[in-house]
Amino acid sequence: MAQMMASVWTGTEQVEMRQLDRPEPGPDEVLIKVAYAGICGTDLMIFLGKHPRAQAPLIMSHEFVGTVADPGETDLAPGTHVAINPLLSCGVCHACRRGVSYVCESLGLVGIDRDGGFSEYAVVPKHTVRPLPQALPLARAALIEPLAVAVHAVCVSDLKVGDLTTVLGAGPVGILTAQMARLSGAHVYISEISPRRLGIARRLGFDVIDARSDDPVEVVMEATDGAGTPVVFETAGAQATVSQAGQIASILGQILQVGMPKAPPAVDLTPLLFREIGIKPIRVYREQDFDLAIRLAGSDVLQLEEPVTHILPLQELEKGMHLAHEATDACKILFSPGV
Repeated sequence: MAQMMASVWTGTEQVEMRQLDRPEPGPDEVLIKVAYAGICGTDLMIFLGKHPRAQAPLIMSHEFVGTVADPGETDLAPGTHVAINPLLSCGVCHACRRGVSYVCESLGLVGIDRDGGFSEYAVVPKHTVRPLPQALPLARAALIEPLAVAVHAVCVSDLKVGDLTTVLGAGPVGILTAQMARLSGAHVYISEISPRRLGIARRLGFDVIDARSDDPVEVVMEATDGAGTPVVFETAGAQATVSQAGQIASILGQILQVGMPKAPPAVDLTPLLFREIGIKPIRVYREQDFDLAIRLAGSDVLQLEEPVTHILPLQELEKGMHLAHEATDACKILFSPGV
């Protein structure tokens, strides 16, 4: 049987390179030759042993793109460039029956509930495979999945053309959300503490708040004559930024909670009640959000290369996880079996 190399999570803060049998697609499955796979905050939670569902041994990563190696019984052509929409819904729960399967009561993901993309090859269900334009560079396409999160956040927000808006956190999703908000006609303030991420935000032309030295609440309030911004995107999932969001949102404003907190944050509801501020949680994305992310990645309206700070070989997955955890000298980290 053909072999492949994979970086396997074997336990808390433990990964190892293994030579494995290359999987073969079953009915309604496709074998993908992985080109690029990214680290998400979810992968970091798995690595740290803090994810409630992930079980070792596991090949992580739900953010990956590649080419069709074996189409199985599908009509996909070998060599087709594809992205993976990793959502695994049950199809029968209340949410799925209502047509909102992205919030399925038992939602799973490739790379969490079955092996994902930190390997040379991955077998995925046919329904997760999204063909891409052959001219779209796969390194650029590797940002499609996190871009879909940003697309969803902006599309379901109350953001209007000409609005001022605030993005708290300039990590990968924060940078992509800021770009989507600007594309929608908003003027964006973005805060961050990582020097490298601050540099990316500055190069992209946003109004940057260095939260190491400046209070984002004070900066935004001064810029808006004390009104705040009507929409705030919290993308860091940190206690500080969760608290700031409630202070920055204007009267009758809206907070999009995009960041996944690593621990339950304390939320002061009093200012939210007094100003009737709404909170809209963002879990993943709808099918149309993923489709729009593909179209946007194939255009020139967004900068998808700038957030990528590292492209590493699979052998350096542990290094990449520590870089992601420190979050000071990295933004989007990709892994490529071909590096």
